[in-house]
Amino acid sequence: MRLFNLTVFATIFTVLAAGCASQKNPAIAKMLDRKEIKVGLESNFKPLVFKEGKSLKGMEPDLMAKIGNITGAKMTVTEMAWNDLIPALEAGKIDIIMSGMTITEERKKKVNFSYPYIKVGQMAIMRTASIKDFSSADKVMTTNKKVGFIKGTTGDFFVNAKCAKAEKVPLAKTSDGIKALADGKIDVFIIDAPVVWEMSNPKLTPLLEPLTEEYLAWAVRKNDKALLDTMNKCLEQMKKDGSLDSIEKRWVPQLLLN
Repeated sequence: MRLFNLTVFATIFTVLAAGCASQKNPAIAKMLDRKEIKVGLESNFKPLVFKEGKSLKGMEPDLMAKIGNITGAKMTVTEMAWNDLIPALEAGKIDIIMSGMTITEERKKKVNFSYPYIKVGQMAIMRTASIKDFSSADKVMTTNKKVGFIKGTTGDFFVNAKCAKAEKVPLAKTSDGIKALADGKIDVFIIDAPVVWEMSNPKLTPLLEPLTEEYLAWAVRKNDKALLDTMNKCLEQMKKDGSLDSIEKRWVPQLLLN
C-alpha cells in the first residue's frame, strides 16, 4: 500500500474542436445521420471531465473535440446531474453520455455502450491514521465500519454486493464523500479510480489495489445504431493514429496506465 500524491440546472456549452490534429474522415462522417451531436455529462469527475472557470476540461472534452474533428459534427454539451443522464438520453434530450460512465449489465438494459476507451475500477480511500484497518481489498470487504459511496454508481453496487458487514452510508457526490471521510463521519470511501488519481490530501490515503475491474464507455440510445457505429469507428481511428493513447497519457498518471 502506497500514498499516491496526485495532485438541477442544465448549462449548455459548445465544445470547439480547435487544437486537435486530425482532419475530417469522410467515410466516418458519412455514417453519421446528423450535423450536431448533443452530449450529456456531469462536470464533477476530474480528470475525466471537470470545470475550470467556465471551460470544460479533461479526457472526455478532449475526446469530444477529436470526434468533432473526425465527423465534422458540432458537439453541443448539456451539463446535468449524474442521475439525470440516462433519463435525458432515453427522452431524446441528449444523444450520447460522455461522462466517465462504467459499463454495467444493469445500464446495458437501458442504453447501448460504445467500445470501452479505458480500464478503471473502484478504489478505497481512508484516513491515513486508519491504514492498518484497510490495508487490503479483503479488509475493506470484511469491515464492519462505516463505508461511504455515491448513490446510484458502481461504488454503490460494489458496497451492497461485497461489504455485507459494513455500515453503509450513501452520499450524493464525491465532494460529500471526501468531506465525510475527513470529518470522521465515515471510515472508508469507495469511489472510482479517477478520483484517486487526482487526490492530494496528506490526511487521506488510497488503497492502490483496485477492488474491481471496470471499463468506461459512451452510452447512446438503444435504437441509435448510426451514432453507435460512428462512435466505434471514431475510437478505432483514435487507437490507430495514437490520439487515444496521447489523450489518456495527458490526463491519467502514467503509473496507473502501465
